[in-house]
Amino acid sequence: MRHSTIYIIAITVSLIAILTAACSNSSTTSYTPSDDPTVDALTLSNDSFPALKKAVFTVEDKIDTGLIYNVDSLEYGTKIDKVIPKFVFSGSVVSAAIIYTPNDTIALTGGDTIDFSVRPVYLHTISESGDADKWYEVQVNVHQTDPDLYLWELLADDILPQQFSRQKAVMLRDTIYLFASNGLSAVCLYSADGKTFVPKEVPFDNFDVQNTLVHSDTIICCMHDGEIATLGSANASWQKMKFDDSLPFTIDKLLLSFCYSPYDWTEIPDSVWALVTDKSTGVPGVATSADFSEWVYMDNLPAEFPVSDFAAVTFFSPTGRPRAMIVGGFSAEGASLNTRWNMEYEPESGYRWENFTVEQPDFTSLTGASIIYYNKHFLMFGGANAENMVDNAAIMESYDEGMNWNETDSAHNHMPDTYTNRAYQSVLVDSNQNIYVIGGKSCNKVFSDVYKGKLNSINW
Repeated sequence: MRHSTIYIIAITVSLIAILTAACSNSSTTSYTPSDDPTVDALTLSNDSFPALKKAVFTVEDKIDTGLIYNVDSLEYGTKIDKVIPKFVFSGSVVSAAIIYTPNDTIALTGGDTIDFSVRPVYLHTISESGDADKWYEVQVNVHQTDPDLYLWELLADDILPQQFSRQKAVMLRDTIYLFASNGLSAVCLYSADGKTFVPKEVPFDNFDVQNTLVHSDTIICCMHDGEIATLGSANASWQKMKFDDSLPFTIDKLLLSFCYSPYDWTEIPDSVWALVTDKSTGVPGVATSADFSEWVYMDNLPAEFPVSDFAAVTFFSPTGRPRAMIVGGFSAEGASLNTRWNMEYEPESGYRWENFTVEQPDFTSLTGASIIYYNKHFLMFGGANAENMVDNAAIMESYDEGMNWNETDSAHNHMPDTYTNRAYQSVLVDSNQNIYVIGGKSCNKVFSDVYKGKLNSINW
């Protein structure tokens, strides 16, 4: 880059600066031109891209060639081929500042447009006195990947030895546990990467695989007879918990795990919520437990609350309130529901239930969907309608905590062409914010595959 032409231009500019300085010295006013050509700062401007003005540049001075660059890359899609740079110098002014690009050489005058999209770009500064100069490489960094794009891939296919129509996967310490049953026997497989699955013995004949969740670093599963089994890790043994006859209700279905820990409400332990039935009256209700042994009856079930095949997720609101969302499912009478129940805990008033369907009724009946809270909004996968047809979009999203839902933008969040819309899939998120969509079924097929996805900017 530093060929003879560059030096001829630089020397010519320097001579002009020296002659100008000599003329000024002949006047009665004494003035000493600066010998400092150092760059202190850089700002960019382009009316079409206002974000350019907010870019913060770092200047690194080096003996040979310094470096000027922005640590935080500009937004994806920002055009930098017609940018006006403004340099600030330690010596207030310099006799010359020359930009060299692969396509052009420009002596800066203050309003010059530079193409920073091609590299390398060099800046040559010559002090006001003409006695010193410096070279810098200028790098304007722009994100090269779309931050709003979700990248999806098929990790594994046919991971189950046969078609198990009942499936449920959970995640414990970034390990996936897949439970499956054909109605006669149940299997358990676990995987650390979503590709290779290892079998784990299931010693119970009455194992309800879809009635499984993770709470307090433990997998818990409700048996068909209402008892509970727990598993702490892949190397541990299952522990079965039997309740005595003094419990006034039967445990029918695990609802969700409600957590308070991020906001240190130490007076309230994290709790498991379960759907129960009063032994004497047969009335369905809700009970909670902190340790799976002692259970507390909370309340009767609200009208139109699901008892099976619902989607449930816990999350924290922007104000720090622990909340849960329960969507769709079947009622006790077997009707497919379009309900969206929001449960919130308030220290002043306790637990509160609200059915968002009352305010926003335009929501389809839905069973077998899956919901996660991801990047501060809900993503809902799959599901079947009231006719048990899988015609829902592959992915829906809600930015107002479940009140309103829309299909995701297909340009940014679209499952691969190999993916078939389905219901009863499991959707998990690991500590690195990877999303796993596992198994499920459509009207005429049972799936045992694993898809992995992630938002580009989730960890930026």
